[in-house]
Amino acid sequence: MLGILAFFAVGSAIIALGVSWQVKHISTEWWALVKYNLTISPLLFFANVLLSMGFGMGHSVIKNVPAVVALQTVIYYAFLILFSYYLVGDKISLIKATTGVALLVAGIWVLKS
Repeated sequence: MLGILAFFAVGSAIIALGVSWQVKHISTEWWALVKYNLTISPLLFFANVLLSMGFGMGHSVIKNVPAVVALQTVIYYAFLILFSYYLVGDKISLIKATTGVALLVAGIWVLKS
């Protein structure tokens, strides 16, 4: 299970960092976005390979695809909250962020049962 969490953590962190970096540093012009996405495509490919490995391994352990995807989603949103707060400088309510993650965790519990 630790390997699954590691795959999800690294893959999700790369994608969340890419999104946060884009919002902070890349203009919304079409060509700037194309260049940025072409530049980070090897990292996104690597992140998706890691996530795919985590999904496959997670399904073999949990036997429930929605629960596995929900687990990865919680990890992704946790990284997105961190990067949005520290890198982008978004004003995120800790109470609302915690409530949102708690609802996702509750969803995992419902899907797994």
